[in-house]
Amino acid sequence: MSRASYGGSTSPSARRVVIVGGIFVVTIALGLVALLGRVVQLQIRPDPRITARIDSQRSGRALHGRRGAIFDRRGRLLVASRIAHQLFVDPQRVEDPNTFAEQLGYELGYDPVRLAREIGVRSHRRWVLIDREISDERRAQLATVKLAGAGTQKWLKRDYVHGSRAGQLLGFVGREGHGLEGMEWGMDSRLKAADGQMHYVRDVTREPLWVSHDGYKPPRAGRSVRLTIDLTIQAFTENVLADTCHTFRAESGQIVVMDAVKGEILAMANYPFFDPSEGAKAPAASRRNRCVTDAIEPGSIFKPFIWARALESATVSLNERIDCTASGFYVSPEGRRLRDTRGHGVLTWEQVLVKSSNIGMAIVGRRMGVHALHDAITGYGFGRSTFCGVPGEALGLVRPTDAWTHHSVTSVTMGHEIAVTPIQMVAAFTAFAGDGTMVKPTIHLRETGDGGRPIRQRVMSRQTAETVRRVMRDVVLEGTGRRANSRRYAIFGKTGTAQVPDLVAGGYLDDTYVSSFLCGAPVEAPRIVVGCFIHGTHQETGYYGGTVAGPTAREVVERTLEYLKVPPAVSTDREPRRLVQR
Repeated sequence: MSRASYGGSTSPSARRVVIVGGIFVVTIALGLVALLGRVVQLQIRPDPRITARIDSQRSGRALHGRRGAIFDRRGRLLVASRIAHQLFVDPQRVEDPNTFAEQLGYELGYDPVRLAREIGVRSHRRWVLIDREISDERRAQLATVKLAGAGTQKWLKRDYVHGSRAGQLLGFVGREGHGLEGMEWGMDSRLKAADGQMHYVRDVTREPLWVSHDGYKPPRAGRSVRLTIDLTIQAFTENVLADTCHTFRAESGQIVVMDAVKGEILAMANYPFFDPSEGAKAPAASRRNRCVTDAIEPGSIFKPFIWARALESATVSLNERIDCTASGFYVSPEGRRLRDTRGHGVLTWEQVLVKSSNIGMAIVGRRMGVHALHDAITGYGFGRSTFCGVPGEALGLVRPTDAWTHHSVTSVTMGHEIAVTPIQMVAAFTAFAGDGTMVKPTIHLRETGDGGRPIRQRVMSRQTAETVRRVMRDVVLEGTGRRANSRRYAIFGKTGTAQVPDLVAGGYLDDTYVSSFLCGAPVEAPRIVVGCFIHGTHQETGYYGGTVAGPTAREVVERTLEYLKVPPAVSTDREPRRLVQR
């Protein structure tokens, strides 16, 4: 073999391989460069048709934040949100609605007829709700059945942990998670969460491909709220209220328990009860928090406020003798006829309150006159909001002086021709429980005035407040409130029995009353004030405030003070002193 045949020069076939390989490499390189250029062009300035195509495959979903929780004053959970699952059907993926409904109903325990009807009438839709909250057992069973067209979806359910406990106060939320009534509505701006978003691109099989850097916004949870109510006090207050309404066959009732020093509302009970989980399905009347929304003529429980102002203004002295007539009937100089439950004869101003004499109050009310009485009423805050923080608060009704008549002067002293709410009455009563200053009620645990102290307003001197408190102690010991007397705590208070106005025919309804009792305890250093209002009582079962509301309030007072570890007062052992006419 010659030398040339071993490599002196390249053969034609070898050169072709090299040339073809080089062309192939160059072609691939140019293709890669072109592809890179296309990628750059798509990133910088994509074709509008491509952009539209990508946008059509872009999807997004809301990320729901969790609504804030509500706690009682001791940090016990009242309301919270949790993840629940709802069952839905996509009718477009159901081949035979009847067979599907039968199988789904058989496997999960639903009514097949209802399922077939629900799917049939909404066959044009892509989403039909079957069960708002499917149980964990049913959800696990659904996963094993694997029915095309049936699926579950997460949602945030609002849980009212203790059922109807404080239902009217707490309120409820709607399907969209917004507060509709009660504290859920009043504190909605604090409780509500801020929803987030997640946007991503899907492939042709609708599977997510990626999330862009600006396609994700995390949700923000709502802030929690802590109320002043105590779950334990609220519970036994509601139980006592329900027992009273059942015993006396009353239509409804309210009790407010308030800290006399701090103004914090410890309990706000309404009967009949309302379960917030029922939401708007419950009757509107049962959802209303009547402790703040309903204004009533208070009757005799209003007398201490006028009595104290008359004493404070020196319109009358404590021991002044007033002829309340032996017959119990009185006709004013203007011709107004009044009567007491029985004839009392001559009473001192102190005895007028203890005996709850309408005649004695009317005589002194005429001395005070229109403007002094009006100033007294508005000075206690009646006719305006207490700003306690509970939504829906009514202002009540205090008519302007130019609408008063000579009848009005005698009527308001007995709690007529005026409308007040339970929260207004309890707030005003705190003036007697302290040094003559009213404390602003609050439902928010941390709401205080300057320097961290409760907000107060002086309405009388300390001496007058102590005098009224002592006299109302005698109301309980030997007056109309004897059934409210406690063996453990010295209670002071005032009873009330008011007829219900007839809003259609005028005047008052026959044999329909509001039985009430306002009180505080212990008398030496009051810790709490309680207002009890029982509506729709009747003569057949009992209707006097001292009979119906007095014992109810006494039980709430005793159990609340025991719970707060307030030691029993020794002064309750003293014998009631006999009032003599001086």
